[in-house]
Amino acid sequence: MSADPPSPRFFGLRATGAPVIAALLLVAAAIPVPVCADEAETLAGTIGVLTSYRRVPGLDDRSAADYIAGRLEGYGYDVQQESFSVETDAGTVTTRNVVGIKEGSGPGFVVVCAHYDVPDPDCPGADDNAAGVAVMLEVARALRTEPLNRSVCFIAFSGEEVGLLGSADWLERHANLREEIVAAVNLDCVARGDELHIDTLPQYRWMLDAVPESPAIKTGPGLGGDHQRFWERHIPAALITDTSGYTLRQTRNDTPETLNLSLAASCTEAVTGMVRTLAAADDTTPPAVEGSVDEDGTIRYAVSGPSITHLIVDGTDFGVLASGQVTLPAGPHAVRVVAYDAAGNRGILDLEADVPDTGRDAPGSGHQPGGISIPWKRTEEEREKYGMREYGTLFVPLSYDYPGEAEAGTRVDGYVDGIRITGLEEGHVVVYAPGSHRYEVVAAAAGTVVGYDEDTFLVKRMYDSPGAYYIRDNSVQEEPIRKDPLPLVPVACVVAASLLAVGYLFSRSIVSRRR
Repeated sequence: MSADPPSPRFFGLRATGAPVIAALLLVAAAIPVPVCADEAETLAGTIGVLTSYRRVPGLDDRSAADYIAGRLEGYGYDVQQESFSVETDAGTVTTRNVVGIKEGSGPGFVVVCAHYDVPDPDCPGADDNAAGVAVMLEVARALRTEPLNRSVCFIAFSGEEVGLLGSADWLERHANLREEIVAAVNLDCVARGDELHIDTLPQYRWMLDAVPESPAIKTGPGLGGDHQRFWERHIPAALITDTSGYTLRQTRNDTPETLNLSLAASCTEAVTGMVRTLAAADDTTPPAVEGSVDEDGTIRYAVSGPSITHLIVDGTDFGVLASGQVTLPAGPHAVRVVAYDAAGNRGILDLEADVPDTGRDAPGSGHQPGGISIPWKRTEEEREKYGMREYGTLFVPLSYDYPGEAEAGTRVDGYVDGIRITGLEEGHVVVYAPGSHRYEVVAAAAGTVVGYDEDTFLVKRMYDSPGAYYIRDNSVQEEPIRKDPLPLVPVACVVAASLLAVGYLFSRSIVSRRR
């Protein structure tokens, strides 16, 4: 039998209508297909969306900010976008932090933050820091229906890559809330390699007790970031970051394909548990702190219950030191004793002391440097050439080198602006008040000084000097930014479909006339 002739119909349409069908198919192909909501709310989906946006502060970051805000609003949070200015070589631009609040039933709140900006339009910023934002949003989703005693504030900071500007602006804008912040958790680069580090100052290590056990997370050194803006203001904060280094970060190769999403998932689980523990604490009774300053300037205190206690004297945080370990020099001083329990409840004792001048010698009286040394001290030649050493950070360790075997009974004392720390531990971290400071270190054995050194230096807040980042002649500035840019391929499809349909209708009209 011969084959049947081809049917003049295809799915109910005449074959002569094939050009119209083709045109319709091209138009359909040109319509962007939205990402499925379930897919967009996964770590991979969120990172994919964020890396599709160029997120340079103040230039083309609005779409990313709106996306983050929309996600938080979708979880039922009260969301605000707080604008601030950024100086560039082409003038002042405006960027924004995105803030979502989950209200708790009691006082205090926990901050979970991650920066969403990138330093360069050619940098996708997958690990740094779309991954951190994705984890933050996953934590927000996990906690959205849980009743908590403390509020949780989710913040996507902008301007981190150009000077930690977003976190600085938020903390200054909400200075009245500083005393209410229980703790801040900063997520920065959390999805590359196979290990995460959590880093904090010794006075805030009580935060580590809230982290669920995980083989992927260890206590270890981190990197600079928005958490340091909290430290500068004596607010408990911790950084969680991966250990992959800067091989791919801040380059065009920081793409989603290079990430370890299992590591990001481990981070999500750990941070969710950490925030849940801190925000669900039902006992908000702070430790009771009692204390006084002796006539000779020695600070003594006692705290009810287990706690981590640190001392802030004249605006400088001297860290975790025992009662009786710190002695003030003559003159007026403002002393704050701060004690934290495992739940982050904070007990505070403020003391005003005016220590009388007893005529005791200054630590360096009659002693020449030698026997012990400050390793980062500039030589005389360097001081003549470069001047006083300046630090662009308030976190400077009280380091010293004491060569050889210490004799039995040898003790090293440190002096910061004349404030004595008895039995100073090498590398003890101090968060200085901005300004000039003098550090002296004395080694003594059997009542005799066997080593002495001193140095004077200047400390500033990070990125304290006015500056501008450079965008002039940048592709971001040269290329007009569309709010919802259409990809070139879909546009080409629409044009081709339109021409095809017009051509078909024109040919049909000619055929009709000939008939």
